[in-house]
Amino acid sequence: MDLLSSIRKSGSRGGVNFSWEDVTTSQHRENYLGHSLMAPVGRWQKNRDLSWYAKAGDHAASKGETAEEKRERERKEEIKRIKEAEEDALARALGLPVPDRS
Repeated sequence: MDLLSSIRKSGSRGGVNFSWEDVTTSQHRENYLGHSLMAPVGRWQKNRDLSWYAKAGDHAASKGETAEEKRERERKEEIKRIKEAEEDALARALGLPVPDRS
């Protein structure tokens, strides 16, 4: 039996005339799964990016970097910044000139 060629009930999954705009005005809008993304209602949702989690965070995806590689790279960068700060503090404590790291 082919599930795609069979006739579905007209009311299933919202039906032919389904509209998310109708969900925003419905008093039962909380009953729709995903209503907060597709039909935002309320003050806290105005001018907010509700699908922020689905967007690329940085250039890591364009470089083909995996999550593990990204974590390792960020950890190495953090260690480098900490070591530079320690070197600067030591130079200041010894009265030596602090190198410009800009």
